[in-house]
Amino acid sequence: MGLFGEKISKEEKQAQEIAKLVSKYHLDSLDPEDLDTVKQIAADLAGNGLISLGVSLSGKAEDVAKITYLSALVRQNWLIINQLSRISKLLEK
Repeated sequence: MGLFGEKISKEEKQAQEIAKLVSKYHLDSLDPEDLDTVKQIAADLAGNGLISLGVSLSGKAEDVAKITYLSALVRQNWLIINQLSRISKLLEK
């Protein structure tokens, strides 16, 4: 173990981030195929964190509002994905 703890590989870090995302948005019950799609979406969204940080630091109110609205839409989409998965499972029964 190093001075600052174990060094985590890029893949392990990405897996941890995806696990946090799945837990945060209650996507635990998704089918494996859908979970793969969630992983791809999470990877696409990962780069946007730095962009939104830069925009929020720039202080332009319009840009900050856009980022906020887009973030809300992303959260709503996760909720819709979760609900559609539950409906699909109920219909299969």
